[in-house]
Amino acid sequence: MRISACYIVRNEAAKLARSLDSLRGTVDEIIVVDTGSTDDTVSVAEEHGARVFHFPWRDDFAAARNVSLSKATGDWILVVDADEYFAGGMAGNIRRVVETYGKEADLLLFLRRELDEDEGKVLLDSYVPRLLRRVDGLAYEGAIHEEPRHQGKGVGRVGTVPAGELLMMHTGYSTAISKAKGERNLALLQKELAGGRARDSIYMYLAETYDGLGDEENALKYAWLDVNSGRKAFAFSSRAYRILLRILAKRPEAYRDRRKAAAIAVKDFPELPEFHAEYAECLGYGMDYRGAVMEDRKALELFSGRSISGLEPTTFTRETAEFVKDRMEMWAEKAREEADEEPLRDKAAVGDWQGLFHLTDRIVWKRGIELLSLLILMESDASELARAASDSTVKLLPPSMAKVWQAYIDGATANSMMEETYAEMIGDLVRRTGARGVTRFASFARTFSPKRRHEVARRLAEEEAWGLALPLLEDAEDAEELLLRGICLYHLGDGDSARRTLLGVRESNDSPEAESYLRWLKEAAFDA
Repeated sequence: MRISACYIVRNEAAKLARSLDSLRGTVDEIIVVDTGSTDDTVSVAEEHGARVFHFPWRDDFAAARNVSLSKATGDWILVVDADEYFAGGMAGNIRRVVETYGKEADLLLFLRRELDEDEGKVLLDSYVPRLLRRVDGLAYEGAIHEEPRHQGKGVGRVGTVPAGELLMMHTGYSTAISKAKGERNLALLQKELAGGRARDSIYMYLAETYDGLGDEENALKYAWLDVNSGRKAFAFSSRAYRILLRILAKRPEAYRDRRKAAAIAVKDFPELPEFHAEYAECLGYGMDYRGAVMEDRKALELFSGRSISGLEPTTFTRETAEFVKDRMEMWAEKAREEADEEPLRDKAAVGDWQGLFHLTDRIVWKRGIELLSLLILMESDASELARAASDSTVKLLPPSMAKVWQAYIDGATANSMMEETYAEMIGDLVRRTGARGVTRFASFARTFSPKRRHEVARRLAEEEAWGLALPLLEDAEDAEELLLRGICLYHLGDGDSARRTLLGVRESNDSPEAESYLRWLKEAAFDA
């Protein structure tokens, strides 16, 4: 079995020497494709026994990478960059790793450690696809952050080398050079996006690049576009999720967006403990203390049983685990306080009647929501037992909630007080039962006054119940209501209607949010 190490380089003499030294005696041939060096890069490569080829740079990393593949003769190809190297003789494991883990694979992932040499610190450990079986149809795609493909599709048989077997160091994003690289990468990514044939990972790379350049607004924009399109099947695809959560965590006013992002992260990456811990924080701040305890417990369970392998790295450490344990105890204490009568007695004992009133009101409201959730479940069961249980449950509801429920069941017209109560509780119900669970109950709001109907639509949209909010906006007239209607249409995938509605908003009102959605519609190719 022959192994070829393939490089593409330009003006990397010092770093290339270290990289080639680390590979000495471990591979059968070294291919170096130079894209226009003006320093000693070529002579360094030749001194280390590399076969050097020249290829003019044309703003396309994949094109240069594919030239290096075409010159290789090995059965397996190790793809290396000049700013990468194997420390401590680790490269001596390459052949054994391929023989052991490559029997049923065409692509092997192994661990790479990001180093900031300027700051003297480790940035991240992640798995990278750098060992490839040389087969017909193997080629890279993407002008920047190029990705291996087999006959135009993702490589099918992928294996993972366990941590400790092989480790490569990377210094390419040290502080002194990261800005220049970021600006170069951004130009190439924007060119790819404008070309109309962008990869499904393009938004993630744009979010990462803008984040590195300190442009939080564009980082958020592209992170949302990536996150809303779901998890991708490549190494470290959680990057946009992490960027999104980190930026939103600094913005208290963006609590709902942060909770939304955390919920998506947990759904798409259930194996990552840090996402469960982040979701726990969001639930705790929303006073769902039991939910926060459950998510923190999941995080700790995942961390205790996790091995460092697979496509996704984790940033969860022992120190993080200790912090999460403390937070879980705090949420558990708050949950006990909420469910226990002792706080009520304590406030009564000292004459804190205002505090007693607020605490009682909160407990009564939360339990009322729980009872309404049960009534919604019972509604789908026409049996006598369900009807009897429903009648008993209604009697336990707070009076204001009971009146709303009875009007809904009787098909009666709700008065203004009922409409107000309904608007206050619909968001809590969606969070507890899910949008699908309250579909029939949400239709009750169609009989409300226009002002209250649109208020309910806003509450539903805040919970991402777009399909429930949209029918309540059929008669929308003012710019704010039309904007909300356009946003609902966008999230429901009706690009043409969303565009028409948002263009109408733009004509009548200067709305930055409408402009953002119109731009996203264009970039997400709804008009394809």
